[in-house]
Amino acid sequence: MSPPGADAGVPAELKREVVAHYEAALRAHGPTARGMDWKDEASQRLRFRILCGVCDLAGRSLHEVGAGAGHLLDYLREEGIAADYSGSDLSAAMVEAARARHPGARFEARDLLLETPRPSYDVVVCSGLFHVCLGHGGAPWRRFVAETVRRMWGLARVAIAFNLMSDRVDWRAPQLHYASPAETLEFCRRELSPWVVLRHDYPLHEYTLYVYRDARVR
Repeated sequence: MSPPGADAGVPAELKREVVAHYEAALRAHGPTARGMDWKDEASQRLRFRILCGVCDLAGRSLHEVGAGAGHLLDYLREEGIAADYSGSDLSAAMVEAARARHPGARFEARDLLLETPRPSYDVVVCSGLFHVCLGHGGAPWRRFVAETVRRMWGLARVAIAFNLMSDRVDWRAPQLHYASPAETLEFCRRELSPWVVLRHDYPLHEYTLYVYRDARVR
């Protein structure tokens, strides 16, 4: 694990371009699903449903990395999932939008790659942050994904959940990052925990990983 203040070898330009990309979508479409660069609300909600299947979230603290405008909090409330939610994002504009949509909720501008994490939440999740690599495909983006997942794991007492575009597709968009499910599973088993669930069973071109501290948690 890198020391405090280290960026784990992830170029600062990569993070700046990611923030600029999503802030442009927010300006164009407002704090909507499209403003988070999702195709539509239905696919966004499906991802939330899969992420929230990681374990029973009732009464547990849940932190979302790359929270955007806080739509996961909407989903939790609509579904009656009584998790103690907080969110963070690299983008100050996204945090401002999230706070405006959810007065009193906890959102903060935060760069996990500049931290040495300590267990602070029961569950840490991330939806879509790893999908759009822009011009930073290959090794730089793989490092960004790996280091962010490591930081998420360091923050979690119970489990983490995150999603990636699957490389098991017959067409690829040049701005998206496609990752091998088998390689991601092996990364999690090798570096995080032997207790991993891979979900590739829902109708989107992606998959979700659940990683647990304890085999008994589901």
